[in-house]
Amino acid sequence: MHSISPDTFKKVLLEARHRWNLGIWSFHEVLPTSSIGKTIGEAWTPIIKVENFSRITGVEVLVKNESRNPSGTFIDRGTAVDSYIAYVNGFKDVVSASTGDYAISLSIYSKLYGLSTTHYIPIFIEQWKRYMLMVLGSKIIEVDSYSNAVRKAMRVSNKSSNFLSLSMSPTVIDGYRTIVFEVVDILKEIDWIAVPVGDGVLATSILKGLKEIEAYLEIETPNILAVKLGEEDGAEQDFSKLFLTELGGGMLRDVLNKILGEKGVFVAIDKEAVYSTTNEIAYYDGLLVDPVGATSLAGIKKAVELGVIDRGDRVLAIVSGSPSKDTYILFKILEYGRRGTGGYPNLREGYMSEVQINILKILYESRQIHLYEIWKRLQAMGHKITLQTVYSHVKKLLEKGYVRVLGVNGRRKIYSISELGEEYLENMYSR
Repeated sequence: MHSISPDTFKKVLLEARHRWNLGIWSFHEVLPTSSIGKTIGEAWTPIIKVENFSRITGVEVLVKNESRNPSGTFIDRGTAVDSYIAYVNGFKDVVSASTGDYAISLSIYSKLYGLSTTHYIPIFIEQWKRYMLMVLGSKIIEVDSYSNAVRKAMRVSNKSSNFLSLSMSPTVIDGYRTIVFEVVDILKEIDWIAVPVGDGVLATSILKGLKEIEAYLEIETPNILAVKLGEEDGAEQDFSKLFLTELGGGMLRDVLNKILGEKGVFVAIDKEAVYSTTNEIAYYDGLLVDPVGATSLAGIKKAVELGVIDRGDRVLAIVSGSPSKDTYILFKILEYGRRGTGGYPNLREGYMSEVQINILKILYESRQIHLYEIWKRLQAMGHKITLQTVYSHVKKLLEKGYVRVLGVNGRRKIYSISELGEEYLENMYSR
């Protein structure tokens, strides 16, 4: 960010809302550029008061709905800035490491400037993300882990003229932090900001923005509730050490040491809590989001139970991720939703599992394939499954009429997707 005076900072935040049509660039004076880039509608996402969920939790909950960004996540704020920086500095090629969402967003924004993109991605990412990157014309190189993807992307960038774009890049963080700039007028009325924690970058960005607001505007800002999925339940962990550990000891350590302080509390939740909360927020307030995107909301409930957040507090939750259309994810949301209220008695009737859907996709792509090859393809997609289990799934699909046997090659049956199976996939993705 440019060196800027408190008066200029205040003026930028005040005037930005009147030029919202510039997207992220309504804040261009406090972004690491000297000019304005292109926008496709990122930033200025709505703030929604979820009244029914607030009554359930006992706190007043406002949602900053980042799923309204072009690719469905807050990531667009960062890649919009980073791709423009690559362009104005004369780069033609961008290289990144990602588990999917960052790569998709970066590919979209790179298109605005005619930049080619190469992404190192772990082999276990969802197949639809691969296809989306292919549709966008990006080059994909699969590796065995995310950490290895980062190492390879950095090595390639160092050896070539490619621009390196990573989620933890300082310029990307500068884009993310605009989330709090958009809510500066209500910060005095908020006690907490609930933030989902993946790699820790979003929470770091929120903290950086809040510290700037404190320094330039001299107002007290809310505490941070950092919510981590997939850990044992707990709270009150050391906030700064948490994120320094997650982001490693790389290029951002010096920056992080300066901006991370004692403003945060960390709570951990499990998947069941996330699925249940995703169901509640949809059922009671009509807000459809991806379960991962509802992590912050599930964390609020947990924090109230633990006594970290007091009843009657006001909380702003950062929610991100477009609603899933994956039948497996929707089934899990229904399965964990509103338990003890009678549930959904006919839920499993007609249900098709994620494995079965992926088998249909494999058959559709291959046209004809034997059981062993289906098994290997499923393993490559991240399914830890036995050959016998694959056979059971294929048998069920045969019984439903979604799969047919083309013939026998030696002792191996050759399978193909039926017209009914193709119709199922078409209906599934046309909704």
